[in-house]
Amino acid sequence: MIKNKPLKHGFTIVELLVVIVVLGILGLIALNTINPGEMSRRSRDTSRAVDLKSINQMLTMYDVADGSDFGLSNTVYISLPDSSATCSSRTLPALPSGWSYACKDSASYRNTDGSGWIPVDFEASSTKISKLPIDPVNTATGGLYYSYITGGSWELNATVEAESNAAGNSNDKTSIDGGDDPTRLEVGNNLTLAPWSFEFSYFPLANLNSGLPGWRNYASTANFTLGSDQTSPNFVTIPNYAWYVWQENIPFNPDSTYKLTCRFRQVIEPTVGGKGAFCGWTGVASDGVTLVNYAGLNTHSSQHYHAVSGPSLTSDWATYTGYTKGLGSPNGSGGSCPYSTNPCKMHANTRFIRPLFILNYSSGNGAADVDSILFTKQ
Repeated sequence: MIKNKPLKHGFTIVELLVVIVVLGILGLIALNTINPGEMSRRSRDTSRAVDLKSINQMLTMYDVADGSDFGLSNTVYISLPDSSATCSSRTLPALPSGWSYACKDSASYRNTDGSGWIPVDFEASSTKISKLPIDPVNTATGGLYYSYITGGSWELNATVEAESNAAGNSNDKTSIDGGDDPTRLEVGNNLTLAPWSFEFSYFPLANLNSGLPGWRNYASTANFTLGSDQTSPNFVTIPNYAWYVWQENIPFNPDSTYKLTCRFRQVIEPTVGGKGAFCGWTGVASDGVTLVNYAGLNTHSSQHYHAVSGPSLTSDWATYTGYTKGLGSPNGSGGSCPYSTNPCKMHANTRFIRPLFILNYSSGNGAADVDSILFTKQ
């Protein structure tokens, strides 16, 4: 007797659809986990760090070999090619008074004989390279280019792309490099040369929501002057009521603790109004433009004053420190949080932060000094 062989059944259409859906879900999970876009940005950031380190080593060797011509002071040399020697066809951050940009044309900007974007004759030193490094993207958009500033000593800087590498985030590269600008990668033998300083050797201004480095006075048209004395190497004196907000968006990582330190003093007592001081963060929503105060409203007012919130200043320098971590549910913290064990929160809609400070509040006609506004990831 011959037995019939069992029939072999294939997958049904329903089973195939289930498999396809499951594979699709797994693919989405893998894509979100790996995030190829972020991986590419991290890779370019690594190249930036390597390039700046390499240029810095070449400058050091040139200096040891009695190099004398490092370029002009109060000049920002950038890696973008331009037909104008002052980079006039590029949209670049505003510079303080007395400063200028310098560019080379596309035919020469990578030369190593002093005619390239870095005005140093590396061919006269023992280090030989075929061409000057440039940013992996090298565009004015987003500030993705290299800068070189000199005055005998030198500083190199670059903008990081990966959100994880930004100030305060999980792999912070910029607030821990020893420079005075926690928003940029800084390398060199004098990291206070660049005009974008949070220790106020300079005080650049920027337009509202420009996305460019610099301060905007939200509340008034107060003037300012730069100064120094035995108590501080650099400070800005600001008369009358003023409310300044940094105009670059800094990605906010709610899993990190941010330490914000602000240093103020009152130098002229007001005859009208107050002399209160505030320092903290302006919250910004995911669109990069809409403001988010501690109650979630689109306004500069009632922001996250996590370092200091309203005390009257005296003639002695006062240092205020605040800590920030996490998002509220939904509201954030409006007042100060001086202890790392009990940090303030940002409003739940916050995706970016901008440092802010207020002096001579409210409508005071006195004058106050700001010495530094620094932040790091804890």
